[in-house]
Amino acid sequence: MSPEAVVKLNAVATANAKYCPEDSADIKLVLTNIQLKREQNIPLMYQGYNNIEGPVWRDGALYYSNMGSHLPDKNDFVLTNQTSIWRLTLGQEPQLWMADTEAGTNGLALDSQGNLLAARQLDGSLVSIDWQSKKITAIATSYNNRRFNSPNDLTVTHNNTIYFTDPNWNIPSNIDPEDTQGGGQPGSMEPGQRIYRVTSDGTVNATAVTDLVPALSDKPNGIILSLDQQQLLVGGLRGLWVFDLTAGEVSNPQQILDTPIDGLGRDCSGNIYITTTVKLDTRTDGQVVLIIDKNHRVIGQLHVEGIHIVTNIAFGGDDRKTLIVTGLTDPRDGDRLRQCGDSACLKAGIYTTRLNVPGFPF
Repeated sequence: MSPEAVVKLNAVATANAKYCPEDSADIKLVLTNIQLKREQNIPLMYQGYNNIEGPVWRDGALYYSNMGSHLPDKNDFVLTNQTSIWRLTLGQEPQLWMADTEAGTNGLALDSQGNLLAARQLDGSLVSIDWQSKKITAIATSYNNRRFNSPNDLTVTHNNTIYFTDPNWNIPSNIDPEDTQGGGQPGSMEPGQRIYRVTSDGTVNATAVTDLVPALSDKPNGIILSLDQQQLLVGGLRGLWVFDLTAGEVSNPQQILDTPIDGLGRDCSGNIYITTTVKLDTRTDGQVVLIIDKNHRVIGQLHVEGIHIVTNIAFGGDDRKTLIVTGLTDPRDGDRLRQCGDSACLKAGIYTTRLNVPGFPF
């Protein structure tokens, strides 16, 4: 191993130690009798469609994005994909932390100093948000002189390099598509939707992800680093791929799953938690958290009952052993109530369970 590689591994180990107790990499995940419980009294901001996304745990509380659309205004205009940020202490009722006129976020994350980072669809930017003043500071806003589409999810390295996905859905309806990066409708691999790398000084580069795997041009979504930060995992409508990551460059893509992927999380043993859809006895579009180990072998799945789409993952609690799962529901399917199996879907919500392995807060 080169001296540079040794230095990076040591830096990654130091960064991981902030969240992972010593020897936690050797803990075997036990899923016997583990079930997700729906948290009660989660208020929803919007009339109809609500999406809970981007969970991040900090200082005893969960922060998350609640996305949706208000009713038409006096001119019959619907401003879509507005997002507020909420703060939840488990067991209590969540409190509004930032209104949708300011937030406009999707994915949330933390940098190495614990600063709040956000993928912001309101203005197509990557930002930091001050915990006390709530001042929003832009990190990156454009590529090739056009705004990003709708930054969705992000992951952060030990040296605060950020990788994020930029699909072209969830763009607010007051944005002219001609001003964005573009991309095709679902099913299209037209260029315009990418995965970007932003260094700590704000330099933006498009990664080679969608060049190597054109299928990831079709609504790229979840993104996460492996525990050792030697690999980058990226998911979208057409599945999940893993890439080798060397000096910020991706290579050697390998497909892991072919189901639609939303969010990704990781624990301190190197397992990856994937929100996706599989066929279950109770419904063909069963919503699950699929779990793969560091060698990308499926080692288990947790069902998320009653939800339309399961969206994202975080670990919380004082010991970071509480798995937190978010979900969305659009209540109408054409002119009828949307069905999740034999019953009408529950409203968007948050689910939790306790595990024997700690994990990362976003």
